[in-house]
Amino acid sequence: MNIKTIQNRTIYYFCTGNMEHFDNELGRIQFRRNEKAKRFIFRTQPDGILITLPKHASVSEALLALEKLRGKLVQKKKHVVHRLLDENTDLKTNTFSVRIFRTERANFYFSRKDEFLYIACPKDTDFSHTETQTILRSGIERMLRAEAKRVLPGRLDLLARKYRFSFAGLKINSSKSRWGSCSGKKGINLSFYLMLLPDHLIDYVLLHELCHTVEMNHGLHFWKQMDAVTGSRSKILRNELKGYKTGF
Repeated sequence: MNIKTIQNRTIYYFCTGNMEHFDNELGRIQFRRNEKAKRFIFRTQPDGILITLPKHASVSEALLALEKLRGKLVQKKKHVVHRLLDENTDLKTNTFSVRIFRTERANFYFSRKDEFLYIACPKDTDFSHTETQTILRSGIERMLRAEAKRVLPGRLDLLARKYRFSFAGLKINSSKSRWGSCSGKKGINLSFYLMLLPDHLIDYVLLHELCHTVEMNHGLHFWKQMDAVTGSRSKILRNELKGYKTGF
């Protein structure tokens, strides 16, 4: 981990493939590069800020741009709905439930056993601190990603064979803007937040993307295809999915 101070504010740099850093005022800073972007795009999230970088922009340039907007971003984050994770948290995902508790440990410890993810926290943990929330969310998200990689590929293959679809490949991502997507070359992308859904809605999203391998739009033929693979329940399932969000 590297540490840099900008205008008396400390930013912690974690060396990860997703380019995630921690800012002691804004929380987790995530960087995503988009070759089509023409400028920096800042999005506030419950646990931090997501920055979209243009093709040739650097992380250092993004951080300088962030400093110019820091005041506005801090104010905007105050209005973002944030679910506090603490000892009273009752979070149930598709394959495990989260249990958070205090111990005599000096650090945070994550342990998966059967259908539970146990998170042991130091006795003096302040759950209202942004850094604490970042640690807890990051740990839960790592488990969600692992479960998505374990569960979703086989489930997608099963549905593809059952309904005679073909797709070019599967990637698991951390998208909070959409549950899944399908490229023009039949490559399917799925958010690991799908693991927050019940089985039948996971299948609905997978079938939705599989139908896009045949129909890339949301026209009449697409929804006829969806009704054919959902027992004419596509509209009901679509409305039910609106009651869920990509996050916790």
